[in-house]
Amino acid sequence: MNAPGKWVFVAGLVLALVVGLFIQGKIAPWFVAGLGLLVGFLNVELAEVRSFLMAGTALTVALISIQAQPYNPDWLTSVVLYEKVFITHALLVIGLVGFVQTARN
Repeated sequence: MNAPGKWVFVAGLVLALVVGLFIQGKIAPWFVAGLGLLVGFLNVELAEVRSFLMAGTALTVALISIQAQPYNPDWLTSVVLYEKVFITHALLVIGLVGFVQTARN
């Protein structure tokens, strides 16, 4: 990860938290998704694709299981949703990079 990419990653996590807690359902989720895509484009070098995919997939599965619990407070379910939006959009780009890399080899 390069320095600007790290800052965008942290900003995306913080924005997802803020959107989940305070904004919900306005245009801000599009910014969360856009930052996720930007993280995918900025952060991943070819050597990092596999580890990012594995860690991101594990995080997504954990977030899905947390979100599915019926006894969570509404604010937690909302925060988890937007964190998941951020991570999965980054994974989308990384997955495509990994797919192209595999196809070339």
